[in-house]
Amino acid sequence: MNLGRRILLYFTAFACGWVMMGLEILGGRILSPDFGSGVYVWGSVIGVFLLSLSVGYLVGGRLSSRFPSMVGLAVTVILAAASVVPVGLWYPQISGWFADLGLNERWGALLAAGAMFFLPSVFLGMVSPYCIRLLTQSVERVGADAGTLYAVSTVGSFLGCIHTAFYLITWLGIHAILWLACGVLVLVAVLLAAGWSVCSAAKPTAAASTRS
Repeated sequence: MNLGRRILLYFTAFACGWVMMGLEILGGRILSPDFGSGVYVWGSVIGVFLLSLSVGYLVGGRLSSRFPSMVGLAVTVILAAASVVPVGLWYPQISGWFADLGLNERWGALLAAGAMFFLPSVFLGMVSPYCIRLLTQSVERVGADAGTLYAVSTVGSFLGCIHTAFYLITWLGIHAILWLACGVLVLVAVLLAAGWSVCSAAKPTAAASTRS
């Protein structure tokens, strides 16, 4: 695998890790007007992200085995971006609707967090196993590639957490950060699609050079 493609895959894992943790930080702020900012809210947000990531890891691992291509990864990232759009458009209404159901604050916060963040986190969770599948070209490299990619993704999550909590919420506000997250994911998908096109164009040239 050429260096440019490896860097692109690492960048994808980094950016998606950043977005995922940024969304998790936003989750508590989004729910706080209706459910408070106590342990139930943060437990609900963290629990939803953990559950959805586990689903994403499972689905992403299986899909990447069946469709190991950059375009498949690009589609996954685009779906992640698309699933954030309803949150950006209607998060006060969604949170308020669950609050108006009169449920216990634990279950109301949990259901509201699930409605808004389950799908985005599932798609973002699919990214890491997909990247590992595309990075790995030999059994001997699986451990090193997986470890490096998860390290890069986790650094992205750390920076997304700190940057969102310390700066972005104050500078931009919730709406703007959600649209920024969508824009970052769309940019990543475009770069992946461009990388796939370059690789596809290079293969016939390489094959022709081999025959000559």
